[in-house]
Amino acid sequence: MQATAAMDATWLAFLESQNAQFDETGKISTFGEAELERFLIKHGPVLTNLTHQALLKVSGSEAESFLQGQLSSDVKQVNENRAQLSSYCDPKGNVLAVFLVFKYQGNFYLSFDGSLAETIQKRLQMFVMRSDVKLENVSNSLIQLGFAGEFADLDVQRRLDTKVKEAFEAEMSKDDGMQDVLIIKVPGPYHKYALFGPVEQMQTVWNNLRVNCDLTNNYDWQLLDIAAAVPNVTAANSGQYTAQFLNLDKFDAINFKKGCFPGQEIIARIHYRGKITKRMLRIRLEEEIHLQAGDTLKLLDPQAKTHKLEIINCRPAIFGGTLCNAIGTLKSLDSIEGDLTTENGQPAIIEPLPYSITDEE
Repeated sequence: MQATAAMDATWLAFLESQNAQFDETGKISTFGEAELERFLIKHGPVLTNLTHQALLKVSGSEAESFLQGQLSSDVKQVNENRAQLSSYCDPKGNVLAVFLVFKYQGNFYLSFDGSLAETIQKRLQMFVMRSDVKLENVSNSLIQLGFAGEFADLDVQRRLDTKVKEAFEAEMSKDDGMQDVLIIKVPGPYHKYALFGPVEQMQTVWNNLRVNCDLTNNYDWQLLDIAAAVPNVTAANSGQYTAQFLNLDKFDAINFKKGCFPGQEIIARIHYRGKITKRMLRIRLEEEIHLQAGDTLKLLDPQAKTHKLEIINCRPAIFGGTLCNAIGTLKSLDSIEGDLTTENGQPAIIEPLPYSITDEE
C-alpha cells in the first residue's frame, strides 16, 4: 500500500514477520489480536511500532539558535541526556504541531504526528533562509518504537542495559549490540518510553523486549496519551488552539523567559495578564462513541444546558465506553450542578488529570 511504500524495506519485512497489519494511513491496525491488544494496554508491558510518526533531523552549526527562535520551549536545555516537549505556533499563538525534541549523535530531532510531516517541514524550511541549518525527513531511516508498562523500567534496565528514571530523561543503550539506540522516558500513566535507532539494532531491541511483553496496535497505544492527558495535534486540529488550551504549559513546553518565538506575544499575554478560559480535559463516557480530532462532543447538564467540547483524542476504553481528551470552557463547566450525560442520556465523567489545571497561573 502507498502509506508503507516509503518505509525501510528491511523494517517493513520485519514488522510483517511479526504479523503487523497496516491500514491505508500506514498505521498498524492490529498484530492479529485486535480485541486483546486493547486490554493489554492496562498494565503492559506492551510494545508498538511508531514509524508512522514524522521525524525531522535538524542539523548544522545554527540548528540550536534556529529552533530556539521557532519553538515555544527553551531548546538550549536539550542535550544528549535531556529531551523535552515543545510546540510550533503560528503568529496568533495557535499550535501547529507538538514536538518531542531530542538530541541524537550531535543533531536535533523533532518527532511529531505523521499527518503533519510535509506541512511542518515546508513551513520550517521557509524560515531557514541563509542560516546553516538543514532539515531532513528521516522517519524511514531512524526507527521509532514505543514501550510501556507498570514495570517497563525494569525491562529497559535488564534487556536494554539502560536506566532512565525521570520524564524526558534520555540515555543511549550500553549494550554492545544496541549502542546506537536512544531511550527517552516520556509522560504516561506508568513507565513509558520512546526509542530511536537504526534498523538492525532496533530489531534487536524488539526481540529483547518481546521476551517479556506483548504487542499492541497504533490506535490503542493512544490510550496511554489520553490517560496521561498529553496533547496530540494532527492535521485535523493544527492551528486551532493556543498552547495553554492544550495544557502545554503543564509540560514545561512553553518558556516565558527565553525571548521571541512565533505567537510568543499572545501566549505570554494570556500567561501574565489574562485568564485561561479553556483547558484540555479527560472525559470518560459510559457509551462507546466514535469521535475524531476536531469533532464536537455535546454533553448535557441536569438543567438541559448543552456544553460543547472539542475532541483532541478519543478511543474506545479498555473495559467499555470511551476515553477522550477534549477542550472545554472552564467557566461553563464549573457552573454545572449535578452529573453530565451524553445526548443519549449516558453518564459522562470529567476525570482528574495527572496535573493541576486549576492552580493560579
